[in-house]
Amino acid sequence: MTVTTIKLEQKTKSALDCFKEKTQSYDKTIMKLISLVERKNLLQKLEEGYKQMGKEDLQILHEWENASSDVS
Repeated sequence: MTVTTIKLEQKTKSALDCFKEKTQSYDKTIMKLISLVERKNLLQKLEEGYKQMGKEDLQILHEWENASSDVS
């Protein structure tokens, strides 16, 4: 594993300290935050996908209702 150094402003480090558990490394803290953001983005994409699927299902339902009334 290659280790690198990054420069942070003091306010950024202080903000990270708020998320960091006592024995947790900064690497683990940053990875945890990245994971949370990725999860939030995935949930948002899933929600958008399900909304789109719902719209498509409603459109199909209306088409079936119209076709059924034409047959009757």
